[in-house]
Amino acid sequence: MVRRSEQEGTNSGMNMLMMLLSLLAGIGVAAQAGINGALGKKVGTIEASVVSFSIGTLCLMLLVIFFGKGNLLSTLTQPKWMLLGGVLGAIYVFVMVLSVPKIGVASTLVAVIAGQIIASTVIDHFGLIGGRQIPVDWQRMLGILLLAAALFLFYRR
Repeated sequence: MVRRSEQEGTNSGMNMLMMLLSLLAGIGVAAQAGINGALGKKVGTIEASVVSFSIGTLCLMLLVIFFGKGNLLSTLTQPKWMLLGGVLGAIYVFVMVLSVPKIGVASTLVAVIAGQIIASTVIDHFGLIGGRQIPVDWQRMLGILLLAAALFLFYRR
């Protein structure tokens, strides 16, 4: 039997690993935005979006082939709203390719992060999309206000 403190330590270590991986993913998103924006200036906005998504799809297919343990075909039996993630991802990449050359990587990503925080706060507050309900408190509201200030400071010239 695992003691509660040992289990919490394991969860804490796993949470730290997930935070580190998320931080690295954020670094990757910043690089991706810049790379895709540069490609978009050379080949076109929609074309660069297609290239980015195609290469990403190829990478993910290789991961599924070599490491996948799920059932890809069961996607066909899931509620159709669950497929909107791909549509939203395509919109995100397109907007990145469009915005980065005009307002820069930092301003674009501050706006994206502000949008993500606001939307995720609403999702958590109401427990939407099958997530657990996490009520909005003054600290989260302060965080949103600080992000709005950051967006203003990054974007103004």
